[in-house]
Amino acid sequence: MDRDGEAPFHPTGGEIDGGMNRPGGSSSMPDMGRLLLWALLLVHLLPMASGGEGANIYIKIDEFALAAPAGVEATPGDLARYLSMAGDGDEERARAIYRWITAKIDYDVEAFAKGGPGVGGRGRSPEEVLSERRGVCGEYSALFARLCQLSGLDAEVIPGIGKGSGYTVGSDIPGSRNHAWNAVKIDGEWRLVDTTWGAGYLDPRAGFVEKFEEFYFLAPPEDLVWTHLPEDPRWQLLEEPLSREEFEGLPYPKAAFFNNDILILEPMEGTIGSDGEVAVLLSAPEEVGFIADLFDERGKKLSGRFAQVRRSGGEVLVRAAFPGPGDYTLRIYSKRSQAEEAYAWTLDYRIAAGMNAPAGVGFPVVWDGFWEMGLEAKSHPGGLIEAGAEVEVAISAPEEVLLLARLLDGGGRELPEEATFAQREGEDYVVRAAFQAAGEYTLRIYGRRGGDPGGEYAPVLEYAVVAGAGNDGAVYPRSLGAFAAVGARLIHPLEGRLPAASQEFDLIVPGAGDVAVISGGRWTALTRDGERFQGEAVLSGGEAGVAARFAYDPNYRVLLVYDLE
Repeated sequence: MDRDGEAPFHPTGGEIDGGMNRPGGSSSMPDMGRLLLWALLLVHLLPMASGGEGANIYIKIDEFALAAPAGVEATPGDLARYLSMAGDGDEERARAIYRWITAKIDYDVEAFAKGGPGVGGRGRSPEEVLSERRGVCGEYSALFARLCQLSGLDAEVIPGIGKGSGYTVGSDIPGSRNHAWNAVKIDGEWRLVDTTWGAGYLDPRAGFVEKFEEFYFLAPPEDLVWTHLPEDPRWQLLEEPLSREEFEGLPYPKAAFFNNDILILEPMEGTIGSDGEVAVLLSAPEEVGFIADLFDERGKKLSGRFAQVRRSGGEVLVRAAFPGPGDYTLRIYSKRSQAEEAYAWTLDYRIAAGMNAPAGVGFPVVWDGFWEMGLEAKSHPGGLIEAGAEVEVAISAPEEVLLLARLLDGGGRELPEEATFAQREGEDYVVRAAFQAAGEYTLRIYGRRGGDPGGEYAPVLEYAVVAGAGNDGAVYPRSLGAFAAVGARLIHPLEGRLPAASQEFDLIVPGAGDVAVISGGRWTALTRDGERFQGEAVLSGGEAGVAARFAYDPNYRVLLVYDLE
């Protein structure tokens, strides 16, 4: 097991997280929390040549290394002489070697699958690895050490344990070695390098995926120790080395955890025992975004309602619920908002839900806008709603926020807009949904700030709904943008399909001077009482509309549309 994986959670072959089971949630290692907090804080104080913006200092060195002519790549000696010309300093020469190996040597998936001899694969020499351009971790590391030595650098191969492909959460790792990496002396100080994990990762389905990773070049020892445990504790390069028990008990961070300057506030244990909900509290720069997923013990990703992320300034709260007893993996992803297109696997916890764990309904699925707009799920804090033929959801929303809703069927297809109706009622927004038949649905709510005339509605909240009954033909009136924009409220009729007959209307339209019902070419003005408009109108034709006129606009604006039977 010597290749870090970035694949989706896989029960037997993929990269799976690490955890520590401490009975009762207490630690038998009283200094561990303090040590880890100290170690995490150091990531902000040490020079960050191993990731983020610090990588820019290596651009010219990397270009030089990747431009090596074929003629100098035949022997370690020739290659070392060429790469040594990348710069005069130890760090420059080590970087050129690192970048060349990570780009030019492929991981030997076949040797890994056959379970070659330890970390050495087929036991190829550096010359053979250079010739064949492939190897496993021990061979990568041996080549790095040879090129360093030929370039005048002190380097060592470090055998040990790596939480790589096949590692399962909270498990005891068999044996004393399954991985190898390097230490290289830079300006008199030993530093840590992993060319294997720097070159890419193993995907259980796709095999070796080439993906250069900055983090594993001169990775800070207090960071690398979360996933790399040397046989010889001295090569941890820490004043207080971690024990194997401590190593196996850590949460499982990936390179993105360190690259994005994330800190764990609590819990520090990788395995969380719980009979209820679980919460993980992180600290991160505000430009770093987060999402989370929950996986069951078979590696199946559960519904999005079982994991929820809440951002508040520099703190990130990740909550998890579960559908019953069992082992689960909480996986957290992150990205820097503008710099990256996709979220990267960042941190794993194991959740051990005890036999008394209730079958939870999870949380509503929320987007960042939910928190940014100051919304609160008032009537239904759980993510699953059991309803009859209709449901009403109340959401606390600031006055300037506008909401609308859409209903999706069990196949994810959006139903006609008249299946939902959203309006402000006092301090809350009330969202109604009508179901044509019993079944499973998704109620998705969109929001925008009313003060932004060019703003578009974006998803903010989503519920899973199980309708125990249906009402064929039950619909709501269609509301147009002006209805929400002026803060109108419909009191009656809420039915969207009306008979072609006399009908009472009752609604509140703030700021309106006149409100009229339009049907069959006839305009019927409603009686005004402050902001409230009431009256009776005779309906005919295929549709009826309710329109309002305001002092700032001489034209009527249509607020609602009804279908007529």
